[in-house]
Amino acid sequence: MIIKKLKNKFCNWRFKHGTPEYRAKFMSSKVAYMGENVKLFTWMIGTEPYLIKIHDNVNVASEVMFITHDVSVFNVSRYLNLDYTLDKVDAIELWDNCMIGARAILMPGCSVGKNSIVAAGSVVTKHIPDNEVWGGNPAHFIMTTDEYALKLIEKNKEYPWIKDNKFIVPQESEELYNIRKNYFFK
Repeated sequence: MIIKKLKNKFCNWRFKHGTPEYRAKFMSSKVAYMGENVKLFTWMIGTEPYLIKIHDNVNVASEVMFITHDVSVFNVSRYLNLDYTLDKVDAIELWDNCMIGARAILMPGCSVGKNSIVAAGSVVTKHIPDNEVWGGNPAHFIMTTDEYALKLIEKNKEYPWIKDNKFIVPQESEELYNIRKNYFFK
């Protein structure tokens, strides 16, 4: 009994503190489908992981919440004096090459299309089409992924650590940190 509890604690700790790739591999046997090259920076997968499908090349940022079940059913069942509990549950699907920003909330029945981006802090309540950027509460259309990509390319032209669309100093280097600090906090 004690060994089982310790093993469970270790697995939970490893899941919460493991790499994004480790989390995806760990969850692959628990979700309905896990594609290749998935990175889960979050550990908040929800109570019904078997109702989640994540396709190839998906990035899910930290503290994203997957909500597949609406707990209000218990209160409504009691309110209606039912001798059984109602249910309200639905699947979540993330299609190829989509990205979910930090602290976004994915509600039951939502999906994110191919090459789409969900902004940080957004609440997704329905289907997001392919190649679109959505954000807000509830999430709404902001721009196409192509428009966002062009904005990023233009913004990168302003950065002194990038020239001709390439980093001119090593990433994760002290030199890069200093250039960025000077650029943003002159």
